[in-house]
Amino acid sequence: MDFNKLCPALPKVELHAHLNGSLSRSTLLELKRYNADTGVTDTSDAFLDEFQIGAGDTRNLSDCFQVFNIAHRLTRTPGSLALATTLTLKEFQDDGCCYIELRSTPKETPFMTSRQYIETVSETLRSNAHLAIKSRLIVSINRNSSIKEAEAISELTISCYKQYPDVIVGIELSGDPTIGQFDDFVPSLIKARCAGLKITLHCGEVCNPKEVLQMLRFRPDRIGHGVCIHPNFGGTQETWDALCKFQIPVEICLTSNVNTKSILDYNSHHFKELYYASVPVIICTDDKGVFSTSLSQEYKICADVFGLRPPQLAKLALNAVDYVFASEEQKSIKEKILNFINKNGLEYMEKAFDRVWHAGLLEKVKTLELPRRLRALICSEADRSSSRSKTPAPLNAPSQ
Repeated sequence: MDFNKLCPALPKVELHAHLNGSLSRSTLLELKRYNADTGVTDTSDAFLDEFQIGAGDTRNLSDCFQVFNIAHRLTRTPGSLALATTLTLKEFQDDGCCYIELRSTPKETPFMTSRQYIETVSETLRSNAHLAIKSRLIVSINRNSSIKEAEAISELTISCYKQYPDVIVGIELSGDPTIGQFDDFVPSLIKARCAGLKITLHCGEVCNPKEVLQMLRFRPDRIGHGVCIHPNFGGTQETWDALCKFQIPVEICLTSNVNTKSILDYNSHHFKELYYASVPVIICTDDKGVFSTSLSQEYKICADVFGLRPPQLAKLALNAVDYVFASEEQKSIKEKILNFINKNGLEYMEKAFDRVWHAGLLEKVKTLELPRRLRALICSEADRSSSRSKTPAPLNAPSQ
């Protein structure tokens, strides 16, 4: 099966996407034109080429946080921020994404207050409700914020949540993981949780077992990245046991982790440990503009690197729906994905593959009474799995 066609066509949900980091080069150029037309000057000309961080780039995780300043220079007005939000939404929609939770830190600029920032993004998402992609907003607290600033963002988010209950769904802690202490932000997060907002935390981006354990015991609704949790990745047995016990869904960002040097390469990624331990995982992009990726590309990487079959990819997309913060959208999203699975015979294909695999009949598959196309698909996927391990691994079983 052609994954270049399957992955874009598969209905998907995006649960970890920073707005300013998701701006594509075409969007950045459009923003420059918009700012020029509206008389807003910026100094981003010399920096556009520095916005994207690809494979082989010498910059690391800490350097990446400086890149966002480029996008911030282009989204200083309500108009430019609304344009950036709309263009990004449409790009995700064109990539087969049917639901997205964008996240962004409210910023005060010479042209708008922090409240106006949240209101602008919320109004833009609401005005794009006619699109095929459903959208929500997660407000971010940056780790370089003071306790007072974090409290102010929490209170502002709660206030805006009352104004936009159909748009704002959660609050998150993100930013440079080497700055700040998690304990300092707990009161602000608890206040938001008590107001009805969901919580997601950037967790384990760097080796800090004590903080990781604190975050996991806080029991957030989701965590992002989760790199340094397993003992093989700088975590401890205690942090790994806590994650497995609490079953906190992990927002996985493959290309982001590789390009920021958090992970050596795709083959070394901790996705495999999480997936085979049955820890809930959601494939995400993090910053599709900065890392020159797409949600479809991230799904394809999973297939190529970890030998996942089409039904397994579809199941990843389907399971991710259970962890969206807008629970009222879950039913309709699942229907879209299930319709895709049924239309393409993926469930039938997986059952047939498992029957053949468990019966040890891969070499005799041609003798089975199966439709020609299905037989060919099973043979093809068996060959793909075999090329990546000694034996093709069935769903949720570790490779040999």
